[in-house]
Amino acid sequence: MLALNGSRDVQVLPDLNLPEIEKALAAGENRDFEVLELAGLNHLFQKCETGAFREYISIPETFSPVALEKIGAWITRRVRSDPK
Repeated sequence: MLALNGSRDVQVLPDLNLPEIEKALAAGENRDFEVLELAGLNHLFQKCETGAFREYISIPETFSPVALEKIGAWITRRVRSDPK
């Protein structure tokens, strides 16, 4: 499991949610998970100034290349390690 949160997400607060996600995954004895806070990104994984809703419409970026790279790398590592 990969759990991502933008550091400027004002809808799902990373400081409150990421530690709890990590704790739940560990308690569930999940062996393959990563929990990451991505600096400067909002709820939509866009680079932003504040994370406020009013910013959404003015941000030209649709999805952060940093977030996309993290997701792609996470998937690639698992595909390459699959013994099938």
